[in-house]
Amino acid sequence: MKRFTKLAVAVACAFASLSAPTVTAQETSVSSAVAPLKKTLADVEYRLPSQVAPTFQRIHLNIDPDNPAYTGTTTIDVTVKKTTNKIGFYQQDLTVNSARLVSGETIIPLSVSIGDYDINWGEAQSEVAPGNYQLEISFEGKVNTSSDGMYLSRFEDTNYIFTQFEDMHARKAFPSFDEPNFKIPYQMTISSPAHQEIVGNTPVEEITVENGIKTVVFERTKPMPTYLIAYTVGPFDSSEMTGLSVPGKIYVPKGYADKTKFVVKHTPEILASLEDFFGIKYPYKKMDFVAVPNFTHGAMENVGLITYRDSLLLLEDNPSVTERSRPLNVIAHELAHQWFGNLVTMAWWDDLWLNEAFASWAASHTMKTLYPELNYADRIVQEGAFTADASPTVKPVKKVVKSQPDVMDGLGLNYSKGESILQMIESLIGTEKFREGVQNYMNTHAWGNTVADDLWKALDSVSDFNLSAMMKAYLEQPGYPLIHISKEGKITQSRFHLAGATVEDQTWAIPLKLTYQLKGKMLNEVVFIDKETTMLPKIAEADWVFPNDNATGYFRWSIEPSQLSALLDNTDVLNKREKKNLLYNYQALLNANEIGVDSVMKVLNTLAKDDDPAVIRAAVGVLKDFDYLVNDRNQEAYTALLNKSYMPLLNALTLTQSEQDSADIIRLRNELYDLLGTHANSQALVEQSVDLANQYLNDTTSVPSGIAGTAIEIATKNTKDGEQSKWFNAIVDAFKKAQLPNVKSTLIYSMHFKDKTSVFKMLDLALTEDITPANTMYMVVSVARNLDDHSLLYEWLDRNHEALIKKMPDYHVSRMPEFVSTTCSSENLELANNFYGKISNKYQGMSRGVEIMQDESKQCMRLKTAFQDDFDRFLNSQ
Repeated sequence: MKRFTKLAVAVACAFASLSAPTVTAQETSVSSAVAPLKKTLADVEYRLPSQVAPTFQRIHLNIDPDNPAYTGTTTIDVTVKKTTNKIGFYQQDLTVNSARLVSGETIIPLSVSIGDYDINWGEAQSEVAPGNYQLEISFEGKVNTSSDGMYLSRFEDTNYIFTQFEDMHARKAFPSFDEPNFKIPYQMTISSPAHQEIVGNTPVEEITVENGIKTVVFERTKPMPTYLIAYTVGPFDSSEMTGLSVPGKIYVPKGYADKTKFVVKHTPEILASLEDFFGIKYPYKKMDFVAVPNFTHGAMENVGLITYRDSLLLLEDNPSVTERSRPLNVIAHELAHQWFGNLVTMAWWDDLWLNEAFASWAASHTMKTLYPELNYADRIVQEGAFTADASPTVKPVKKVVKSQPDVMDGLGLNYSKGESILQMIESLIGTEKFREGVQNYMNTHAWGNTVADDLWKALDSVSDFNLSAMMKAYLEQPGYPLIHISKEGKITQSRFHLAGATVEDQTWAIPLKLTYQLKGKMLNEVVFIDKETTMLPKIAEADWVFPNDNATGYFRWSIEPSQLSALLDNTDVLNKREKKNLLYNYQALLNANEIGVDSVMKVLNTLAKDDDPAVIRAAVGVLKDFDYLVNDRNQEAYTALLNKSYMPLLNALTLTQSEQDSADIIRLRNELYDLLGTHANSQALVEQSVDLANQYLNDTTSVPSGIAGTAIEIATKNTKDGEQSKWFNAIVDAFKKAQLPNVKSTLIYSMHFKDKTSVFKMLDLALTEDITPANTMYMVVSVARNLDDHSLLYEWLDRNHEALIKKMPDYHVSRMPEFVSTTCSSENLELANNFYGKISNKYQGMSRGVEIMQDESKQCMRLKTAFQDDFDRFLNSQ
């Protein structure tokens, strides 16, 4: 079902102080403070006991990218606070050859056994007295290929080693105290064949070469958690980043250094903007970037060595206005993490949102400041959270976390909902007060760990509002409110839920920023709603009410039909954010069965006539979301509507992108083209798409990627029987020849075939070396989204799921059901249930993915039952 699988692709394509004392002072203060370190929770079985704490760790790894096996040793300085006979540490899939505690001349051998939650127990034969020791461990392992932990990435017949240790993956590379609240210095030493480039978190302290092996000793790090350790080994090329406050390079696979000019140009201004916001210089000694060809997430904020999907760093020298948006935003997000997450770190994974929400907010702030032409000020961030947060199975942002799949469960809400809540605070207290609170937070907790209450305390100190109570309600319980405003001025709140779903009753402390018209005058007011019912008599006589000034509230809302009609007659008083919020809000009310299709279309038709391309695009996007109600019976009427009302817009824009086009015009054109190419049944548009697709295959610089991807989709979807193989081969050939990763993605994930031979070819391609492990899932999702009947998908999965799952990263394995199998068809859901019923218990976290898939699928079917007749009547009335 396209509506859901496209969402799944978007979600998957996805993986966020004034003056610093000297390094010596920082490290001394941390070391002296380690002994009394306490957990934020009482000792629990899924975390290491607090009676032993690390203070410093040395790691030596012997790595050859051309050899999957490696060896290593580590020495961890630990403080034993209470008499014990066993020491806990983390490791996963390693072989521990020996472990011992050393104190001066005393050596205590440890017998190692594996416990739950990846915890290993080194047991001594007698009691270990309190004191300072060195935990020495010798180990060996194999480099994996699934893009987490320390992993192999093969690119153009050359092997590279990369790392991805967030969230609980450092333990896959070396034994450690792999918890974020153990924030200590590390010193890394790596030995590898002499021709390899070796890069780490810190500058190099010493290099020696002996018998063809190069050993690089890196400088001791500042205090940091294990998940921010990073290193990479391979025959890299690099380009210098000048204009930074510290040295910096971009490391790329051999031969690609000339593709980094855009990033080299813009990174210094992003860093300078963040340094200005925080009032503190970048806190580490260097800032290197690495372009990773096989990467599950978008980027990772490792201290001093930030890793990115290669598509974010390897670009044209001057990408188009829309193609530059994501790379700049991700760079800003990762650099913001150097303060939010790195300098100040959450104490445990249940507060991951402290890292990601802040980094997302700071990135958006930076984008609005530096690149106004990209229109980040008009993005309504909460729309990216509302769908997932409406599910009756959703968990709070701050939830119990015991294992890695728990962190990944609802991961996106840490970013989108978290940022939305911070934006709501900012809108209440003002950007400067918000900045002051953030700086207080950074100064107080620099080089340490925090919990949510530390943030509330810092923000409460600069606010006249009780932010703590308000924010806890949003982050410690799931979902969000629905506000009803009646003609009597009665305001009620309840938990928003989709049609037919059952949820628990909840209330929030909601800042309601009202705009209303009364007797010809425009009035504004901020009201806090913290009960189920609140009376506000003064708005009873209002002509209309808009309860979400500048669309910063994290809630849905409804007003009386007469007030809606009056508001639609006065939309010129709303800014573009508010117009889009009005439209999205009424779409959501439909999905909650609060209104009918006619009410949504009344809003949509009004805003589709707006002068602003961003507002028109929002209307087109909402119309596209009704595609789950389009079927053989109403296709003709739907096609007629599109050709009458929307084809003239595309004809006026044309499919030619010019240098003068704004970001909003480009996005509107792409949105219209996708909608009309899919449903308008226009032979002229198909022929034009075939021409554009061929043009792109011959020269990938000749057509913008947004247009090219849709052209390929339409051309392949409309291929005559017997000619699919010709298209498939041409696209795959172009894919193999392409250098830029964004071009490769445009080619390979735009194919739209439904015949058995082509479907199996696409799925088989996912298992080849041409598709990286990190991208394997996207290949399968791109096939699933094209199929109305998933029989072919599960026929292939029945034979190949073991190979598929073995290749994919753990993160994708647990979420495979929701990405691949969410559907709006009962027949497809039955196929999915039969398939996952045989395998879900074999893979950690997959059962939760099945639960989410089932809920989303059943919800779509409930909506289809509720609104199909209404939608058909609307189409017949046009």
